[in-house]
Amino acid sequence: MNVHKVITIDGPSASGKSILSVSLSKYLKWFVLDSGVLYRIIAFLFLKHKCNFSQEHYIYILDKLENYFIYQDGYINCLTYRDIKHVDLMSHQVTSVSSKLATIAYIRNVLLFKQRLFLRKPGLIASGRDMGTVVFPNAILKFFLQSTLITRVHRRMCDFNNLGINISFNDLYNTMKKRDYRDINRKYSALKPANNAIIINSDNMTFFELLNYVISYVNKFI
Repeated sequence: MNVHKVITIDGPSASGKSILSVSLSKYLKWFVLDSGVLYRIIAFLFLKHKCNFSQEHYIYILDKLENYFIYQDGYINCLTYRDIKHVDLMSHQVTSVSSKLATIAYIRNVLLFKQRLFLRKPGLIASGRDMGTVVFPNAILKFFLQSTLITRVHRRMCDFNNLGINISFNDLYNTMKKRDYRDINRKYSALKPANNAIIINSDNMTFFELLNYVISYVNKFI
């Protein structure tokens, strides 16, 4: 891994990782990896092919994952959804299954290798839950986003409304609360800030304030 070419953005669900990583990648003209999408695609395929929680089926699904990558110059350049729509990946079932699959060591170990293949010149913005602690521990700059659960539920409700997905606030609150607990307490790659991460609480920040705050750090290092 090239330690000078990775910036990581970690945090819990709906903390703003994805939109921040995309915006920062556009600013720097770097590539971007949204690791959450990988787990959601696996969960979607897991449900589509009616798999059970066994290593045989993990291998089967992970082999199929290759069909959702675009390859260029020996690297994984970006994702193509092909027959998967974004709304499919955000469904309650996919979210629940992806959270469970993320606790399985075999799946995390296979994806560890695949995620590192996203790294290429001029650089990579990697967002997820263990980008700075496990996948890219030598990243030049690491951020960890924090927000209260209620703030994050409101944000995710807005995302769902824009996609035409109906879900009650209480149901979503309970789902995300369980997801937080599972992410923080899982045995492998638990959700936590890297020792040298810049921790940001964005509860009282607009997105543009958050982006400008992060860019102010990036400009000092890049």
